Amino acid sequence: MSGPKKNQEQQERPHMGQARLLGTVIVAGFWLSTEALAQESRPTSALEAAAAVSLGGPASTQAQLEQDRVRRLQDSRWPGLDAALDPLEASRQRFAKRTGLNLSFDYQAYYQSATESLTDIDEAALGQARILGQWTLLNRGGENPGQLVFTLENRHLLGTDIAPSGLAGEIGYAGVTATTFSDTDTTLSVAYWSQTLAGGKAGFVAGRIDPGDYSDILGYVNPRTTFSNFSILFSPVLPIPDPGFGIAGGGFLTDQIYALGVLSDANGSLTDVEWFPGGPEFYKYAEIGWTPERSKRFLTNVHLGVFHVDERTEAGVPESYGAILSANHTINEEFMIYGRLGWSEGEAPIARRAANAGLLWRPGLYDDLFGFGATVADPVDETLDTQTTMEAFYRLDLSDNVALTADVQHMINPGFNDQDTTVFGLRLRINL
Repeated sequence: MSGPKKNQEQQERPHMGQARLLGTVIVAGFWLSTEALAQESRPTSALEAAAAVSLGGPASTQAQLEQDRVRRLQDSRWPGLDAALDPLEASRQRFAKRTGLNLSFDYQAYYQSATESLTDIDEAALGQARILGQWTLLNRGGENPGQLVFTLENRHLLGTDIAPSGLAGEIGYAGVTATTFSDTDTTLSVAYWSQTLAGGKAGFVAGRIDPGDYSDILGYVNPRTTFSNFSILFSPVLPIPDPGFGIAGGGFLTDQIYALGVLSDANGSLTDVEWFPGGPEFYKYAEIGWTPERSKRFLTNVHLGVFHVDERTEAGVPESYGAILSANHTINEEFMIYGRLGWSEGEAPIARRAANAGLLWRPGLYDDLFGFGATVADPVDETLDTQTTMEAFYRLDLSDNVALTADVQHMINPGFNDQDTTVFGLRLRINL
């Protein structure tokens, strides 16, 4: 990153020196084999249900579909709206059981406003409409189902000059204040084959996949339902590319210990799909982790991850590598604490060293959720001071299908800005 005005409008992730990003990914790994739509009773928790059907993290398409399904089984503040939508949801479930095609729609609207800006732009807003699909075409109802998974989306500005993902460049912040909220118009953001093997102990997914769904995942990492800042959701030492071609593999070595490796195109992109346009330049991530049982993978987890990114010649970014130690623990399914330590070498990440920690708490009011996180990072740019990022949010559960989230982010020594900056946000999510 060469200055405070770095354009991040077309980026999902805040890579230092990032240029064009493109492609598709192939990933292999593990999850429990379940037919989520066949479950009529409420699971222990939405995160347990999601961990049972997806190799990826909570934000992955399969996991998001399952979390939304479980949420519709819960009580809400707006039972009238729930009742009005019940026939539509029942019809969609009958269609899914008959055909194996599970379809869902969601819409997010996000507004952010900053207290300090290096320009006359201090606010941003974006709308994001998505169709999420999971089509079981092989061994439906069996132990090892094969599924075609996809997300088609349209992202559009809502009355402002920039998208929230571009606000960081206006305020001089080394990072991204709104992960996934970039102005990319209509895109097929993911499209992949998901195959369970060995009764759920192993498997693979292959196609156009977001590597962020498979890198350094803890159970709170979902930019549409929890935090927004990249450096709170992930460690800023990790330079995750946008979707790109690749291959990976993994599985449970015992009932509690697993290993996972990912290899993908380092020049990934949401908007373009090409076969390694920059040549064989790879993003590589591998981890070994522990969880008390497979269904608890999102709730309680400890893992050590290492990464390496090849030199990206066309983008002019030298090779980078590093390591991350991450953990989270959930108490009584109501209170989650998490922490990370990260280190890197090279120019691709935001930070050379970083520590972040936080908590999430369900106060017992419907599906309401409170979260607070903080990250202290030494930027890769050695001319910049240590940067501290804090974020707090409260997600208000209005109905089974509607949630309103208010958040505030405060940046101390925000990269290229001499003034500490606060960003206020309001996010609406509707899912059907």
